[in-house]
Amino acid sequence: MPDHPLFFLSAAEPSGDALGAALIGALRQEFPDGQFTGIGGPKMIRAGCRVWADPTGNSAMLAGAVLQARYWWRLLRQVRREFATHPPDLVVPIDSPTVNVRLSRLARRRGIAVCYYVAPQLWAWAPWRIKAFAAAVDHLCCILPFEEDYFRRQGVPTTYVGHPLFDQPANGAACDPAQLKPALPAASLKIALLPGSRRAEIIANFPPMLEAVRALHSRFPGSAFAAAAADDARGWQIRGLLRHSGLRVDVRSGVTDAIIRWADLVLTVSGTATLQVARHHKPMLVMYTLAWWKWNFAGRFLVQTRYLSLVNILAGRELVPEFIPFHGSLRPLLRRAGELLSQPQQRTAMARELGELVAPFEAFSRDMPAARRVALEIARLRLSGSNHIPP
Repeated sequence: MPDHPLFFLSAAEPSGDALGAALIGALRQEFPDGQFTGIGGPKMIRAGCRVWADPTGNSAMLAGAVLQARYWWRLLRQVRREFATHPPDLVVPIDSPTVNVRLSRLARRRGIAVCYYVAPQLWAWAPWRIKAFAAAVDHLCCILPFEEDYFRRQGVPTTYVGHPLFDQPANGAACDPAQLKPALPAASLKIALLPGSRRAEIIANFPPMLEAVRALHSRFPGSAFAAAAADDARGWQIRGLLRHSGLRVDVRSGVTDAIIRWADLVLTVSGTATLQVARHHKPMLVMYTLAWWKWNFAGRFLVQTRYLSLVNILAGRELVPEFIPFHGSLRPLLRRAGELLSQPQQRTAMARELGELVAPFEAFSRDMPAARRVALEIARLRLSGSNHIPP
């Protein structure tokens, strides 16, 4: 490793930007003179990365598939030139496989080592792409325990580094709803809404969530509702959809953990959000809106898992009710929500089982945060041997 190693990080979404910033901090412990450049957002910039493209804030521009493809084609062309003129010592693509696997190939073709952080969920929707992925990376750092064995069996050098969600204690001050000003509403029953972190997710999922709020408020008049927004932009978007509904929903930005801890029940989209809810041992219902034609013409042929929500995939059974793809009547969801709200013992049992599910994550992360483990893996890579050029 050179005295002043240059690391190129690539994060295409806000979640990746946060992971990249934490990783930069961890890498500085191993490489005090390290330099950082790449693609990312404001958190990576604050961590000291020279970011020359920020796709994390381009949600409006990336709304359409054609514009998205054009944007990334131009950006990858810039990356190719950057690798040719200022080749880094190591490339760290973070999540976002649609873009970052292509970026990984560009690096490997120039003999630049690649340490991929957050495994693409090929086990769920595209196992036939494993060989191409293996050819594009030197090492993979995965955040779900079963992925280490899965990818190793497919010929990908892989290390489980723990899930970043569990790096901080769930009972810390940042997760305490009592710290919020103004306070969240007090009520006999409290329901949290997690409609997603992306603009398109909110457009698809928040309107049916509002219909669920309307029905639940009618059945449980003493209930209160709060919606969690990933940032201010998504908060304004949610408020815009809420404006003419006549419903009272408290919308807060950047305090998702506190809203989850406040709630008796959480209605959430699928994805990492389900593990975030499970981290707080909160009962939940999972939904994700998808047009019926998209599911029937493509989705059901691509999905390789029995369950679609991450919590149920990890449990190997339907631990929490999932309504995916959601594109029909709200009745089944409302029936299950009504059962959980009216029967505290059901909520208590689900909370206990969720606690058992996440206990191994908590125990693994207690010794060392995920970013630190990734930094140690990067330190172990022998860059001089990373001269494989894929066909």
